Amino acid sequence: MRLTEQQITIIKSEIEKKDPDAKVYLFGSRVDDNALGGDIDLLVLSKVIDFSQKIKIQAQLFIKLNEQQVDLLVAKDTEKPFVQLALLDGILL
Repeated sequence: MRLTEQQITIIKSEIEKKDPDAKVYLFGSRVDDNALGGDIDLLVLSKVIDFSQKIKIQAQLFIKLNEQQVDLLVAKDTEKPFVQLALLDGILL
């Protein structure tokens, strides 16, 4: 996993402000220690976080992670195929 402890703390903190019970998964290229570059792909399982909160979280992460691009997928459950794919290789933060 190519995230520092500080990055993980920032990510979890920003999401927990909106939903303390949310589960956050890293997926995509940042899961692969041998890959280079790439944005930070996050899946957030939350029954509380809506679209406007998602945008606010994304903006705060962009600022606090030194303008690192973050793709944030928020889902209420794991029924959708894309969510299931993200969970296959995803790492719970």
